[in-house]
Amino acid sequence: MRLVRRLYDWVLRWAETPYGAPALFMLAFAESSFFPIPPDVLLLALCVSVPAKSFRFALTASVGSVLGGVVGYGIGIGLWEAVGGYFFLYVPGFTEQAFVHVQDLFEVYDFWAVFTAGFTPIPYKVITIGSGVFGINFAVFVAASAISRSLRFFLV
Repeated sequence: MRLVRRLYDWVLRWAETPYGAPALFMLAFAESSFFPIPPDVLLLALCVSVPAKSFRFALTASVGSVLGGVVGYGIGIGLWEAVGGYFFLYVPGFTEQAFVHVQDLFEVYDFWAVFTAGFTPIPYKVITIGSGVFGINFAVFVAASAISRSLRFFLV
């Protein structure tokens, strides 16, 4: 728990520097594919400290997050090709039937799965990587990501 607290403190310190906006972009990018701290923390601190730039900060977070989501999608494609067989062999209960079932759900609810994860506290990175693993339509993925992440960050 101390590690998470130290990460939060480190993120908040960026709000006190002239590099707050670039740090926000990088944080939003990283959080969409692998980093555990959401950009909302830094976005809120920046918007409170410089309210006149709130729109720009929200746009920065949105663009960084969607681009990071695209990287997460790519990680999903590459990761699954590299280790997919391992899951079927060594993860109890992870069968090809279960995989196909989840893939079918992703195909039916692709937009809503991405949108929900992008707008709520559900870890967006899990869905970005999963979207690549299950090969959902890339245009749908980008559209759902752009809408949900923008709504989330502009509402801050």
